[in-house]
Order: sequence, then C-alpha cells, then structure tokens
Amino acid sequence: MIERIKLEIELVESNFGELEVDPSLRWLVVKRWKLVPGWNKKEARILLLIPPGYPTTPPDNFFTDADFRLEGGAKPEPTSFASPVDGQQWLQFSYHVEASDWQPDKGHNLVTFLLGAGKRLSETN
Repeated sequence: MIERIKLEIELVESNFGELEVDPSLRWLVVKRWKLVPGWNKKEARILLLIPPGYPTTPPDNFFTDADFRLEGGAKPEPTSFASPVDGQQWLQFSYHVEASDWQPDKGHNLVTFLLGAGKRLSETN
C-alpha cells in the first residue's frame, strides 16, 4: 500500500503542481490550487488526509486555508473549522465519496478524489 500511495502522490504532483507531503504519508497539501472567480483568492492550499486503510477506505472531506471565503467575504457552505494537522487551523469542506461508489481497483485514487474536490471548488456558493 505504501508503494501505491507514493505512486499516487507522484500523480497528484504531476496533475496539480508542487506538494507538501507528510513523511508518514498521512496527508498532502497541494500548495497552489488555481481557483475560479468568485473566491477571495486566485489560488489556495488544499489539504487532503490519507486515511488509514487507504486505498480501500476513500479520503473524506478536504481542507483549505482557514481564511478561504467567497468573494464577498461569506464562509462557503457546508464548511467548518478544523485542526487536523499539527494544530494548524483549516477550513474543512464537507465532501464525501460513498464507500460503495469508491472503486480503487477500477481507477479511483487521490487524483480522482481531488478532481471531485475541484468540482466543488468550481461552485462559488
């Protein structure tokens, strides 16, 4: 499983650019996620937690910078504040893949999860 995660992290980097990766492979941060107009930033950091049991267990939720907002200053919904890594506060987006829909043996991986998160970030509401 460690080898698969390492390969998938390489795929994430080739698709989304520079990463910060936990040495224990528990999380990764896409350092510069390009955003559509409607947000208070042109790019943001995206934190993805790699769950124990991955790839059988899909990732759940994703996180952005704590000051990430809609262009007018409102907090996007459904979000909440969380500190999943080293006590640093992040804005958690509620984003779930049903376990029955997650098929790692048929191509689902960290990239496909992040592409789904990207669809959510293309909706400025």
